[in-house]
Amino acid sequence: MDEEQFLERAKQFALHLADLQSRLDPASYDLLLRILHGINDAIVGRSAGGPTGIDVPFTALDRDLFTPDLGRELAKLTSLLGPHGLQLVVEFGSQQENDRREVEAIARVSGMDPGGA
Repeated sequence: MDEEQFLERAKQFALHLADLQSRLDPASYDLLLRILHGINDAIVGRSAGGPTGIDVPFTALDRDLFTPDLGRELAKLTSLLGPHGLQLVVEFGSQQENDRREVEAIARVSGMDPGGA
């Protein structure tokens, strides 16, 4: 991406973010900014050779606020960040839940019955 394309995408990002600030309720907009801050940290970490994942803590209210519409707006904003190989994955649940699901998936693939005794 050349400098002109980068500047145009940055302009579109800023305009879309300003539009969202006027359309979203303050709590949803705050959640969006926290997620974008985490994405920025991941991009900076990747360019510095550090970790590339992020974990943005979500409260029960955040889960309610993260609607499919907000997810689409987030995807649109991240698409304006450029072709950095960004992959946005949103997972809800505790780490313990995620670990349990992963272990069960491994057990199924191995031919074991994860629900059995």
